[in-house]
Amino acid sequence: MSGQPVEQSGTRAGNGHGGKIVLAVVVLVILAAGAGYWLYERLLYVHEIDARVEADMITVASRLPGWLETMGLSQGDAVAKGDVLVRLDPREAERRMAVLEAREEALRRELDQVDAELNLARARDESRIERARRRVAVAQAELERRERQREKAVADLERVRGMAEDAMVSEQEVDDARHALRLAESDVRSTRAALEEARAAVDEARAEQAHHAVLAATAATLEARVQELRAEQEEAQLGVSDRKIRSPIDGVVAETFVNAGEHVQAGQNLVMVHEPGRVWVKANIRETDIAQVAEGQSVRIQVDGYRGEDFSGRVERIGSAATSEFALLPNPNPSGNFTKVTQRIPVRIAFDDPDARLRPGMMVEVRIDVRD
Repeated sequence: MSGQPVEQSGTRAGNGHGGKIVLAVVVLVILAAGAGYWLYERLLYVHEIDARVEADMITVASRLPGWLETMGLSQGDAVAKGDVLVRLDPREAERRMAVLEAREEALRRELDQVDAELNLARARDESRIERARRRVAVAQAELERRERQREKAVADLERVRGMAEDAMVSEQEVDDARHALRLAESDVRSTRAALEEARAAVDEARAEQAHHAVLAATAATLEARVQELRAEQEEAQLGVSDRKIRSPIDGVVAETFVNAGEHVQAGQNLVMVHEPGRVWVKANIRETDIAQVAEGQSVRIQVDGYRGEDFSGRVERIGSAATSEFALLPNPNPSGNFTKVTQRIPVRIAFDDPDARLRPGMMVEVRIDVRD
């Protein structure tokens, strides 16, 4: 009877030793499976938790200073392209616009007056030139007639002198013929003087046309001033319209920086907007893994805010510099001590089907399939 307990004790020891072996085998299998999975993931995928949702955040600023008149937006409000986001007080710009319009109207009236004077002067001087030309034509015709009369008087005197030598006419008739010639020559001279006077009248009328150039130059100067005022008006109109600051996109208000009643400066940020449907993932991939990443590779995206739900995407672009190159505070090493730190390369990942629930700044994890 004393031998039975010894046999039972040996059986229990054997069973305990076998259980340990089984446990060890299970642990080894689990470790082998884990190592295999780790190796599988390491070789076929690049996994990164340093990633977040990004979007084109557009900061809307004021081009002009002024008092903020209305600001009825808040974070999360949807806006359409062209909607007024912020309205500045336009009264100063509108007054300047009114002054410029009044100045243009005055210049327009002055220009109309100069144009009327120029048209009147042109019509008057053209009429004077035409009358002077007709006088020249009449004087030329009269001169030709007087010259023919003088030629006849010369011929009559020669004929009478010949007849007087033959005693066919008296000396009185010779004197009369000589007197007629002198009268004809006097008429020619007076007619020629009248012709010169008519020609001088034409030259004088043409000289008056120089005044046209003065009036035309004045009109051109006024027109240039009108164009200059129009340019100022366009600038003033731009100032009026710029006081209505509109949304450049269809999107959502991400943040507001001012309130109604504040005085804003030129270039001051007022509102930040973005398009909800145009988001992507920015993943900072370790430089030791970047050699495996290529554009077009498929990516599985897990958003921290929506655990259990996967999003798909593709590598769209790989950054050309490490993120440390864009740090505001550089890290020089003047002492010579050096600690090597793995750098990060930004990679842009596009969603295959962007979801409106995804918001800029949300943390995500990416799993890039490097087999593609």
